[in-house]
Amino acid sequence: MAESNGESVSVAPGATGQLVARNALLLTLSQAITVPAAVLVNALTARYLGADIFGYLYLAGTFTGFGYVALSWGHEGVLPAMVAQNHRIAGELLGSALAWRAVTSLLIYGIMAGICHFLGYGSELQWALLLSFIAAVLTSCAAACKDTIRGFERADIPAIAHVGQQFLGTALVVPVLLFGGRMRAVLGVAIATLGLVLLWLIRKLPAVGVHRLSVTRSAVKALFIGGSPFVVFALAMALQPMIDAAYLSKLGSVAAVGWYAVARKLIGLLAFPASALIGALYPTLCRLWVEDQKEYRRMARGSLQSVLLLVMPVALGCALYPDIGIAIFSKESFGPAADDLRILSLFLFLTYLTMPVGTCVLAAGKQRAWSLVQSLCVIVSLVLDPLLIPWFERNYGNGGLGPCTAALISELMVITLGFWLMPAGILDARLRRTSLFCLLSGAAMACVAWLLRSLNPFLAAPVASLSYGAALFITGEITRVDVARVLTVFSQKFRRLRARLAAFSQP
Repeated sequence: MAESNGESVSVAPGATGQLVARNALLLTLSQAITVPAAVLVNALTARYLGADIFGYLYLAGTFTGFGYVALSWGHEGVLPAMVAQNHRIAGELLGSALAWRAVTSLLIYGIMAGICHFLGYGSELQWALLLSFIAAVLTSCAAACKDTIRGFERADIPAIAHVGQQFLGTALVVPVLLFGGRMRAVLGVAIATLGLVLLWLIRKLPAVGVHRLSVTRSAVKALFIGGSPFVVFALAMALQPMIDAAYLSKLGSVAAVGWYAVARKLIGLLAFPASALIGALYPTLCRLWVEDQKEYRRMARGSLQSVLLLVMPVALGCALYPDIGIAIFSKESFGPAADDLRILSLFLFLTYLTMPVGTCVLAAGKQRAWSLVQSLCVIVSLVLDPLLIPWFERNYGNGGLGPCTAALISELMVITLGFWLMPAGILDARLRRTSLFCLLSGAAMACVAWLLRSLNPFLAAPVASLSYGAALFITGEITRVDVARVLTVFSQKFRRLRARLAAFSQP
């Protein structure tokens, strides 16, 4: 990795792929390591608090997500890109980003609380909103630190922060739930955890090259103007789940909100490999779009190919074996969420493709166009939710199937327009070949799953997934060289981690 010397930094073309692969692997590993802990916390929270309270938590989270957009103001898109192109201004940008969050937080919370009061929600939701919003402010400040570090094209510190936050939160939340703690106690523990993680990130900034934070009018203005196109995009992303949850709570039932929340939580966990990839990819693509567009296209093409290989077993597993995820939360309380998952498995498939496509479009400077595309999702939810939720509630007793269907329709529209907006030269014959073999391998996985349908799903699912990998190996889409390369990277990371732990344990 190139070292920061205060100016914009270039990475040798041959090293770019390794840089992105290493960062993506770090972020993927950090999220993979924490998935069991995240599942445990969500499952225990759902089991001990019940579907109704879990639904309130999800509803408060969707409102908070809407406020989070104004807190971050698109900085997640512009901050790492600006730092990647000029390391010298990192401290000025981060200090200004944190100042923006401090100034706007009280105003945003007041608006959110007023909206909830206007919609007729009681004190339980208001408490959930207050505590969730405090957690969101801390999360937003930590995200600004991570975005700045990612601008240096480093993923190690954000990865460690993610792992530390999840395990520390788990270590604190689980005893609180087991000893009878309710919603406020759980959220209070989350706030304490986020505060500790934020302090650790701030202490790590000098090691990256950010030695002094400052606030300047020019930096605030640059972040405001540069982040504005991303705000429209993020606003659409936050508005859609908020609209879905609000409509569902009014036109469906509180239990249906809880079922829908569980399905959405599981989908979020399953999407982590793609989100890790784009987290590592975005700052590099922003730099390459300016420095080397040929390399930009090669990296974009490679990201799409990687996502195509990943998405099929994940989405098929979600569709074929939804009971595995539901059993973790409680089949008795959240059994209807399995139907939500079956519909959302198609949504997950499209989301895996939308993530790298959207990243390529954003890095190419088409923020306004992509924001407009995402805004169409809000219109779909506004139009279809009032029609679909009552219909599914009457006919299936689960109004949550309505927003699941609306989300699928909107994501299909987004990916279609996303491919149209992508710069030319990315979609080639090699990518089409990968798509074909992924579909054929997915069909093989579905056939194996059908043949093993009488087995326990916890046994059948791994066998079916292995059949997908075997089919890719037979078609030549995955080779021995690819497997050896991945094993080598994992081995190197393990040796480095063991060496660090050994050094840390020495007196």
